[in-house]
Amino acid sequence: MKRNIKELGIFVVLILSAAAGLSWAQDAKTSKNVIEVRIKGNQQVPLGAVKVHIQTRVGEAYKEDLVRQDKQRLLKTGKFTAVTATATSTNKGFIVTFDVKERELVGDLAFAGNKSIATEDLQKELPFRPGDALNDAKINDGLKAIEAKYSTEGFAHAKVTVLRDEQKVLYQIVEGPRVTIRRVNFKGNNHFWSSKLRFKVEVWRKMWPFVAGYYDKEKIDRDIITLRSLYVADGFLDAEVLRELEYSDDKSRITLTYVIRENQRYRVNKVSFEGAKIFDDKELAKDLKLHKDAFYTAENQEFDVRRLKEKYGRLGYIGAGVSQAKRFKVKPGLVDVIYRINEADQYRVGEVIIRGNDTTQSRVIRRQMKLFPEQLFNTVAIKQSKHRLKELGLFDSVDITPIGREPGVRNVLVEVVEGKTAEFLIGAGVSSNSGVLGNFSLRQRNFDIMNWPKSWREFMTAQGFKGAGQTLSLVAQPGVEMMRYHVEWFDPMVFDLPYSAGAKAFAFNRNRDDYDEARVGAVLSVGHRFKNRWYGELATRIEGVRITDIDALAAPEIMSVKGSTFLAGLKGSLVRDRTDSRWLPSAGDRLKVSAEQVGGDYNFTVFRAAYSKYHTMLIDSQDRKHVLAARSSVGYIAGDAPVFEKFYGGGMGSIRGFEYRGISPRNGVKNDQVGGDFMVFLGGEYSFPLFGRDVRGVMFMDSGTVESDISVNTYRASVGFGVRWVVPLFGPMPMSFDFAVPLVSDSMDDEQVFSFSLGWMF
Repeated sequence: MKRNIKELGIFVVLILSAAAGLSWAQDAKTSKNVIEVRIKGNQQVPLGAVKVHIQTRVGEAYKEDLVRQDKQRLLKTGKFTAVTATATSTNKGFIVTFDVKERELVGDLAFAGNKSIATEDLQKELPFRPGDALNDAKINDGLKAIEAKYSTEGFAHAKVTVLRDEQKVLYQIVEGPRVTIRRVNFKGNNHFWSSKLRFKVEVWRKMWPFVAGYYDKEKIDRDIITLRSLYVADGFLDAEVLRELEYSDDKSRITLTYVIRENQRYRVNKVSFEGAKIFDDKELAKDLKLHKDAFYTAENQEFDVRRLKEKYGRLGYIGAGVSQAKRFKVKPGLVDVIYRINEADQYRVGEVIIRGNDTTQSRVIRRQMKLFPEQLFNTVAIKQSKHRLKELGLFDSVDITPIGREPGVRNVLVEVVEGKTAEFLIGAGVSSNSGVLGNFSLRQRNFDIMNWPKSWREFMTAQGFKGAGQTLSLVAQPGVEMMRYHVEWFDPMVFDLPYSAGAKAFAFNRNRDDYDEARVGAVLSVGHRFKNRWYGELATRIEGVRITDIDALAAPEIMSVKGSTFLAGLKGSLVRDRTDSRWLPSAGDRLKVSAEQVGGDYNFTVFRAAYSKYHTMLIDSQDRKHVLAARSSVGYIAGDAPVFEKFYGGGMGSIRGFEYRGISPRNGVKNDQVGGDFMVFLGGEYSFPLFGRDVRGVMFMDSGTVESDISVNTYRASVGFGVRWVVPLFGPMPMSFDFAVPLVSDSMDDEQVFSFSLGWMF
């Protein structure tokens, strides 16, 4: 029995020990958790604004590293000068206490002495607001920001001091005079004309009300960097640019002079290649612009890098890399140019994958591609294909990239974002040529004559008749002096071949000075696009012309065409377009020649030729182009053409400074314009930015004549200037204003100094 009692005692002791151990373990587990987070010392900063920066949470395990991080986060707020963190262990867990010592807060923020810049504008420059912690660094940053603000506004001598009175911050400002640029000069520039340098810099002299011309030191500093970069890029690798400031007596105006030390212009001593295995040095150097004894320019070096990449890219080495380096010789003015080439691997084209064309048919995209499966990959063809797709005007963006991992093969991924191709325009316009003219037009640039709507809903939502890349135009232009209506359809690639087809029906009515002219007819055309940028077209027209309301004293040539006339013509045209843009050309040229044989009630032949050349003279600091354009045209009519088919000159689009059709052979009692059989036009125009992207100026010279036969009896010429302004009002609103003065004219010409055109669409 004693043994049983002893064993029972041992059993009870074990149970009690186990219970005690379990309780201890539970207490030990509980003691690792946070049971409370306390904040002490905050009087100005709300409790919630403190806790938002603390990640130590009640109920979670206590972590010393996390508490240390919380302490740092509180200090980084800038609201506290000191933070201490303590952890008190209890039977139930840890009590974490953050004791903070607050900074003083900004109670009042004031400015004194600011007369030219509003207080609200100065407050926006500060990195703090009332209620934020008083921080010496931020207060000093605010002082610098105010000084910078005054500097950009032309107050070059402005002084700013800061006063602190407990929780009040006061910025005391002495503005001084507002300094404007009286003149900007360039000294020492022999290589570049001052006019070119002037368009490269940001600082301009004051030209009220267009250019404020405030003195701005930061802009001048940037101009110095820009000017030196310009010289270095053209081979003056040691060029220096300094500034000179000459103040007026009252310190309110400055003459700024950029002093340029061009020093020696560097020539190329040798061109070498590293890493090339496929081509030898002679083949690589072919067609490069940099060669021995040539002047070094960054532009030519960049051109050579592109040319070398293209040389490899045409043969499938799409990953070929070319970098350049310069090595200066002991002899001054000479530099070695080194091209380092990484040839990489050669690839062929796998698949051509098209994505993003929800509306446009894939064949419309494929027929613009210059890459095909199994041919060598060609990076130049990628650029050409991308340009062709963008020129369609069907997509907001086009991206072409090689993809895949198969050895020696890369697929071509063509990604497009569909653009809006339907345009419905209601507008009005007025011009010195045609008077007031309304405009109601519907144009679809992605038309498909075969894709008829499958339901009334598709028709109403314009989902039908889309996707084939054709163009359909419906235009009605009623006006006071002229009315014009037409329906036109055009397919640029019939059956995906390089052939085009078009059809047009039109009606036209115009009140001339001595008669009324009405036309109705149709035109059918077919064309072919050649591989060398030439485009040929054959077009036939059938037209009825009716001349009525002839003035009783009109010339015999006008009287003879009274009533109805039937004309049928066959016209052949050749066009070569090498401009960089179809819409706003700035480089390249365009040539068009045509001949039309007309029969019916009259029998005659019309020959025309026109040539335009565009060249970008310079690009300013805002990446805006200055473009010089030269235009010429000549025409000749062989046979007996009626007055309404002859040539006339004058007005916008012709020789400005003369009225529309104001240049013409004349006859009759009133010296009526009867048109000529020969015309020639020569003109030049310099276009440059005036303000922003939407306002441009032009200076031009027009010349030419219209004669009864191939001769020049009186050659007209005019000079002038104008403004082109596209106003974003209810959609783009193009406005053209030209002032021209005839230099040479005939006594019977109708002159017109001012001509204009404006219209808006909404």
